[in-house]
Amino acid sequence: MKDWIISAPWLDPAPARQAAARAYPPLAWPATRRRTYLLTGTAQPQLAACAYTALATGHRIVLLPGTSNSVSIVPGGTLLQFAGQAVSATPAVGSDVRGGWDVAMFSSGSTTRAPRGYGFTTAQLDMVTGWYQTIYQVTGDSIIATPLPATYNFTFVAGVLLAARLGARLHLNPVSGRLLEDAARLARGADRVVVLANPVVLDQAARTAELPANVMVDSGGAPLSITAIGDYRASGIDVREGYGLTETASLTHFDTEAAPASLGTVGTAVPGTHAALTSTDGKPVIELTSPATGIPLDPAETLPALRLGTTDLGVIDGHGRLRLLGRADDEPINGLWPRDTLDALGPVLRRRCALVRHHQGGATIRLLTAVSPATVTALRTRAADLLGIPPRHVSVSCHGTAPLLHSAKVTRHAAADERLH
Repeated sequence: MKDWIISAPWLDPAPARQAAARAYPPLAWPATRRRTYLLTGTAQPQLAACAYTALATGHRIVLLPGTSNSVSIVPGGTLLQFAGQAVSATPAVGSDVRGGWDVAMFSSGSTTRAPRGYGFTTAQLDMVTGWYQTIYQVTGDSIIATPLPATYNFTFVAGVLLAARLGARLHLNPVSGRLLEDAARLARGADRVVVLANPVVLDQAARTAELPANVMVDSGGAPLSITAIGDYRASGIDVREGYGLTETASLTHFDTEAAPASLGTVGTAVPGTHAALTSTDGKPVIELTSPATGIPLDPAETLPALRLGTTDLGVIDGHGRLRLLGRADDEPINGLWPRDTLDALGPVLRRRCALVRHHQGGATIRLLTAVSPATVTALRTRAADLLGIPPRHVSVSCHGTAPLLHSAKVTRHAAADERLH
């Protein structure tokens, strides 16, 4: 088994196999039978090292989301909980689930309100990490850095599994404010640094001077405004957008061009995958085809068809680039979609994270953190003018201290939004 390196601000770079053996010694022993390990916790380096080591030694693993989400359909096995240097191992009684998988991961729950589990084979995940290796242009001398949890599918596939594939280094730092500072420092000792992020993480990151040319930021599937991406790139920060569902192991599209023509898109489909649009209730719903499509753990869910239906809306240009427009529960207003509104708000938002929704009768703009009353007014006025609706029909709210999704994104559904004044 090829070893790879794991590190954190409080953990000097160390071989992942060694870190796993220290954290949970049974993983250092030859496996006598295949076990199912369920992993959760806050000690991300130890969790990541143990998850991969368990998988590489022939066990199957379940990456459980954080405690803020409720998961009901999981298999039984040994529950490993990671907190600081302590790891507890307890038997876990589970539900009946489908078989035929090696790794189980959970969706963020942004559309279903509760995460759903999907299983993948190691062959499928090896295929996806091969795609990441090509689009990121990384080697064994590269470093992948992220503040996102190791149990999140994007982090696990593009971070843990890719680092292990290459024998590279994975640096985990949950402090988002240090993200770009970390990248600049790490770039001095690597041929390439890839930062796994998203709009929420970038919103929390401290402003920094131009990053070295060997740093690239993958902002994940949640859209940033064209203004935000342009601002990052003008500052010498190579931010790209990509797309993929949990069901497709987090990847089907990526903006490999990073050119003016691809700005605001998630790029073209990676080799072997395909996207198409189907009209549902007059909305352009995205359908995906991927050899890395996972199977639902819940036996009550239907197995995926050749084409995987999504809850995302999009448009595909003549060069195959996909632009995300919104979700299936969004409504067009004045012929426009949430992505159009987000781009129009870009000059006011700048690099701020915002989730825009369109519904019958108006629009909702959900920010990560509070802004000034003048900014609220500017956002409401600009959106109302664009959409041709009264300003009172535009709600501006703040996510505030409410728990984020397992994927560290702003929730689409809130129990109670407080309007900003």
